[in-house]
Formats: sequence, C-alpha cells, structure tokens
Amino acid sequence: MDPQLTSIIVPTEEITQIEECLGRLVEDTGSDYALLLDKSGQVISSKGDGDRQDITALGALIAGVFASSREVAKLLRERDFRASFQQGVRENIFIAMIEEQWILCIIFNKGTHIGLVKVLTKKATDELASVLDRVRQQHKARDEVLGSSFRTSMEDTIDLLFRD
Repeated sequence: MDPQLTSIIVPTEEITQIEECLGRLVEDTGSDYALLLDKSGQVISSKGDGDRQDITALGALIAGVFASSREVAKLLRERDFRASFQQGVRENIFIAMIEEQWILCIIFNKGTHIGLVKVLTKKATDELASVLDRVRQQHKARDEVLGSSFRTSMEDTIDLLFRD
C-alpha cells in the first residue's frame, strides 16, 4: 500500500477549507451529501445530511468502486476513468478523482440535475486539488525533517511501548 495513503495528516486550517468547499458544493448543487476520501477509502471530510451513520463503510465501498472502474479502464486500454456516475431509483452518486490520491463523491436525488453536478464538481475538484497539494507539500517537508532512520527508530520505540 502507498505510504501516503495512511500517513498524511490534514491540518485544521486545510480541513476548514475543505469543509467550506464541500458545503458550497452541497448547497450550490442541492445535493444531499459530499465526501472527500483518500484512495484507500479513508474519509477526510464530509458535508450534508447529518443522519448518515454509514459514512466509514460508504467511503470504503466508494473507493472500491472507483478502484475497480480504474481496472476496467486498463482493460479497455484507457489511461483511467476520472469520473463515475451511478444512477439509482432514489439517489445518484457522482464520483470524481482529484489528482491521483483523492476521491470526491457527491450523493444527490432525482431533483438535482447531473449537468449541474458535473460542472460544479469540476470547480470543486480544482479548488480541493490546490488545498490538498499544500497538504502533500507539508507532508513531504515533515518527512524530510524527520528522516527515515529517525522515523524507523520512533516506530520501533512505539511498538515496544505498546507491545502485548
């Protein structure tokens, strides 16, 4: 597994910017819910209907759907599929890749027009890409400061402290 999938910490300032972007997307599209995930399905942030209690499972399944669609793209000799749309009886899901590491998912009902969702999702992915790029740069800078030998030593010490 890519270590970036599990070790990036998103600072509070960037979380605030992400939540504002997701909130605007939900409000402007009339969607029910928006999620920002990493490729592994870890939920970074979400906005919308507060009654959703299945968010962790939803994130993991959406990441799985997106991963399988990328494999389908390879079979079709496409580089990848950057977006996916699933239409249900009551709800629809639009999923868009942000750079190569994050996934934006919008859940909306039949009253919301897919064209509006696509246009505003593109705008949101551009904004989120900028914020997430800053997060990635901060992560790289932190890794350079810590260094791999220090990190290994620190992880070994933590393992010893919490050993059964």
